[in-house]
Amino acid sequence: MEIWPNMPWGRLEIAGPAANSWGNKSLEWCVNTIADYGYEGFDVVYPKIMELRPHEYEDEVKKVRAAMSKRNIAFASIGAHTTFVTPRYFDRENGIAKFKKAIDAAADMGAETVVTLVGDGYYDPPLYNLMTRKEAWNQVVTATQEVADYAKQVNIDVSIELIQGTIINDIQSTLKLFEQVDRPNVYCCVDVGTFYTTVKPKMPIKEAIKKLGDRVKVVHVKDEVGFPNIMQSQHVWFGGGFVDFTEMAEALKEINYQHFNAVEWEAWQAGGLFGVGEPSGIGLNDFDRVAVEAKEFLEEHGWGKPE
Repeated sequence: MEIWPNMPWGRLEIAGPAANSWGNKSLEWCVNTIADYGYEGFDVVYPKIMELRPHEYEDEVKKVRAAMSKRNIAFASIGAHTTFVTPRYFDRENGIAKFKKAIDAAADMGAETVVTLVGDGYYDPPLYNLMTRKEAWNQVVTATQEVADYAKQVNIDVSIELIQGTIINDIQSTLKLFEQVDRPNVYCCVDVGTFYTTVKPKMPIKEAIKKLGDRVKVVHVKDEVGFPNIMQSQHVWFGGGFVDFTEMAEALKEINYQHFNAVEWEAWQAGGLFGVGEPSGIGLNDFDRVAVEAKEFLEEHGWGKPE
């Protein structure tokens, strides 16, 4: 189960400030609650950790580690979506620095990997108006190498999320990235919603997962509708979108996937046809309900460990 802060991206004019019913709870409280609902692990969207004041940080690290040990629950990943691609050098430098701080937090708290999509995008937003594809690609490769080398020092992995709108938006580009970055601690994050809106139009799902093979380190589980760009994709309640959850579960089992699958519930944002959230514009922000019903739904479709 993924832990989100309120306002994870700061301003979001179209949909309004994003909030959820656990957003003002402590990390320790969220970890214990997720364990209560029967999950084996959790991950954290990095701004939730960034909310901690310097004088609070060390104490909260101790509390989270104690809860993990007591409840036998794993810290799977930190989602530190940040800027690697931009014509604004200062934004890129700040983005790489933010990702390194997330790596430090992963080492402190016992997370396995740190995840990012390669913001600011390339196709959405259309940075091709300002820079060439070659320039953008070079920025992705060199930034990934830099953070991977930094992460290796503290035994942390880096996972790049294949997602619509970015220059890493299909299997071919992901495999090319692995080859050119050439770092053993760089993996792929599979976003299940993205795979059915963005990957499936180009390649069958099982073939795509097979090509990634043991380079899949993180799986974000959500349902989604829309087109293969960010602005025209919507996250919806499990079962209401394009995702074939049974097929994806089978695909992951066929590659003997051994890591975690995270319920990544984002449709708690009220949005419209343009914006983030359910197409009806009514968000569901009750994370207690999400925790129960998402787990039930996924288990019905072949997810989780067998009894």
